[in-house]
Amino acid sequence: ASDVYKRQHKWDIETALLFGSQYTDGNGVTHTQGAVDYIISYGNVFDGSGMGGTGTKSQDDFLDDMSHFLDPRYNNANATLFFVSTDVYNWLHKLSGYFSANVQKVAGVSDGAGRADFQIAGRKGVYGLDVTQVYTPYGVMNLVRNVHLDGSPVKILAMNMAQCAYRPLVGNGLNRDTAVYVGVQTLENSGVDRRVDLIQTEAGMEFRMPEAHAVWK
Repeated sequence: ASDVYKRQHKWDIETALLFGSQYTDGNGVTHTQGAVDYIISYGNVFDGSGMGGTGTKSQDDFLDDMSHFLDPRYNNANATLFFVSTDVYNWLHKLSGYFSANVQKVAGVSDGAGRADFQIAGRKGVYGLDVTQVYTPYGVMNLVRNVHLDGSPVKILAMNMAQCAYRPLVGNGLNRDTAVYVGVQTLENSGVDRRVDLIQTEAGMEFRMPEAHAVWK
């Protein structure tokens, strides 16, 4: 199978794990519940209108949401990844840039005398992702731009990675995690002069502690 189809397959898996709904279709196939549906049904849902647009969402409003979400009794920023759409990714950088220019370096104040409570700290690798770190009063946000969210109602998807797991269908000697079957159809067995490869995955997500996850929409 070509690399193009493998990438497309990974894209489809992530789409299902983000936006899928749990149901069984007419053929008896069970579809997994995605993160967005799970969190909207059971977790924290915040108003994201104005993030990256022309609405009224302010930095103060966002920090109020963060104080509720990152309750130290059950949640912390260190284990949480904040997946954001492109416009929100830019919006958060603009907020940080404003503080750097207008708070931390105000006229007449020496370097280090001012302190910004919302600022870009740097980059690091987490779970194989390129992560931007944002300092807030409630901990460091591990920020990941996710183009899957572009054009969707979801502005930010915050998931505590300690409270979810990828679960391929395994049992009775079978493992249906991603596998490539080469040549499942050929001229010899289909009568059509072509070769068809099959890339197959049967998997879902396990989510725990809904209060440890959040959606801004």
